[in-house]
Amino acid sequence: MLIYEKMNDIAILKATGFSGYGVKIIFISQALIIGIVGGVLGLLVGFGVSVLIDNAPFETEALPTIKTFPVVYDPLYYIIEIVFALLATFLAGYLPASKAENIDPVDIIRGQ
Repeated sequence: MLIYEKMNDIAILKATGFSGYGVKIIFISQALIIGIVGGVLGLLVGFGVSVLIDNAPFETEALPTIKTFPVVYDPLYYIIEIVFALLATFLAGYLPASKAENIDPVDIIRGQ
């Protein structure tokens, strides 16, 4: 979907001398920036919600020694989250970028 929205921009970039590889790098860079920002915000919000849940009272007769919801703060989970965020956004940027790399700017301009 992103390619069809950015067709004019791709045509202008290619007409001004950007190679297909250059356009591909731009798409991937944008995707990775979104992935980094989204991943860091997700980590911060997730950690904040975990702290809130960890401090919420939890009293049940089945588990008399537990006074709050049990939360695991294992760094491995946070590493998995950031890697998954970067991988997902890389793929979401790479697949359209591969298509954009092969688009002829003349075809885009004629199609309007």
